[in-house]
Amino acid sequence: MEHPQRPARAPAASEFSAQAPGADAAAPTIIDVDASNFEAQVLLRSRSTPVLVDFWATWCGPCKALSPVLEKLAKEMNGAFVLAKVDIDKSPELAEIFQIQSVPSVLLLKGGRFVDGFLGALPEAQLRQFLSKHLGPLTSPAEAARKQALELEAQGKRAEALQLLRAHTKAHHGDEESRLLLARMLLAEGKGEEAQLVYDKLSAALKESADGQALAGQLQFGQKKGDLERLAGLVKSSPDDLGRALEFGKALVASGKHEQGLEVLFGAAEKDLTYSDGAPRKALIETFGILGWENPLVV
Repeated sequence: MEHPQRPARAPAASEFSAQAPGADAAAPTIIDVDASNFEAQVLLRSRSTPVLVDFWATWCGPCKALSPVLEKLAKEMNGAFVLAKVDIDKSPELAEIFQIQSVPSVLLLKGGRFVDGFLGALPEAQLRQFLSKHLGPLTSPAEAARKQALELEAQGKRAEALQLLRAHTKAHHGDEESRLLLARMLLAEGKGEEAQLVYDKLSAALKESADGQALAGQLQFGQKKGDLERLAGLVKSSPDDLGRALEFGKALVASGKHEQGLEVLFGAAEKDLTYSDGAPRKALIETFGILGWENPLVV
């Protein structure tokens, strides 16, 4: 298979017979292009956003392996670059201009100029290296939003973090990890009902993940929060009632009083670890999972 002799520059706009309206900021990041829209969607658009041009063909086996990976990265990066797909059989004039002699051939344009490219179906790790070389560290908008929200929370600005996550998840419905973080922050802010609604819409796979199960435990504990003063009074009046002690301990944990809640739960376990089919032990393990096994209190 011969390697294409690539031009040292991107073709000028005059080499295209037709012009299309310019791309706007809301344009899709994965597009099919031909000679009629190449100027607008590739040359002009690359002045503001890098464009990766994938020359492919329906009969090309390596193309079928490469295309899904390129599309995955384009969706993941959500605007960091545009993936422009050119079927060489439908657009032979473009293949001729760029001297494409084998497929897949991938070219990267920035500022209206060809800057780099590669031949063949590279594995995902090498594709990421290629893109990061020209685009910088590949941080998706979803990752950036979660990072910013966590930073705001660490600064004690949880209300701002919630506002950011609400706006982000509204615009990116498929970003379930950000929805999970939103639910966790809502619960921490005392908005249990809204947190439950967000959690209920998560996929089964995410609910079964370690983070999803931890959130489920937090939501269950939140439902048991109850009236701490009332529970404290019941425990004081009936110190040997382990059922009430366990309820009080869980409510304390749900209220953010982790150390005090663990003390109550440990006290119940010391009195009778086998009570109600091992309920004290189960309550402790559940609490450890919620707080995190690396939490100093758990250690």
